[in-house]
Amino acid sequence: MAEAPASQTESNKIGELSECAVCLQTCVHPAKLPCGHIFCYLCVKGFANQNKRCAMCRQEIPRDFVDQPQLLEPAIEASETFDGGYQWFYEGCNGWWQYDERTSKELENSYKNGEKSIELLIAGFLYIVDFESMLQLRRNDPSRRRQVKRDVSTISKKGIAGIRTSMPSTSAHLESYLLSASESHLENTTIRLPATPSNTPQSPTSGRESPNQDIQELQATIELMSNLELNHCNSQGSGNDHMT
Repeated sequence: MAEAPASQTESNKIGELSECAVCLQTCVHPAKLPCGHIFCYLCVKGFANQNKRCAMCRQEIPRDFVDQPQLLEPAIEASETFDGGYQWFYEGCNGWWQYDERTSKELENSYKNGEKSIELLIAGFLYIVDFESMLQLRRNDPSRRRQVKRDVSTISKKGIAGIRTSMPSTSAHLESYLLSASESHLENTTIRLPATPSNTPQSPTSGRESPNQDIQELQATIELMSNLELNHCNSQGSGNDHMT
């Protein structure tokens, strides 16, 4: 039999042999810290947000590591779905995130068994998911809550467990909107040929000096709205998108 590619063999070893020293389970979305220690991404996020040091050697973790982790496996969408295509999702800031595969399985098993709720350990915190109200609440702070849902895996989502799998960011939407607005403006703009020069003094024309001024002002307005939206998300804390 042909030998498996080296990259595939390495990926299998990571998935099968790497045990997270925090949750004591096989790593899910294993992340490697600068010190070399490997943990589940969500476990890293938990202790990184609390004390900003590696749980093993206490070396300081870079501030941007949670947002830009060094993943040993790509955070692709989980291949396993339930009942022919369903997955579990939680609400973040302006969008939905898919739970990691381990948490999804726990949720699905409890849901199928008819349980009213389930307790989960996520990123160093205990959460309760209430299936009747479809809410996730932090156990020691019930005010920290978010909606959850069981939906088809193909819905629009921001990523998996706080890891972006694509970047349909606000800026991309703004760029698309601006392009559309610009094209619409040009279509609705009447092109006028220069008038025959005249010796009669002309009064200043009313309106805008340049047809591009509308687009520039539109862009400035949308950028302002984007900044307000970003500030709103930041004010709610990174937990809105990263399950803490």
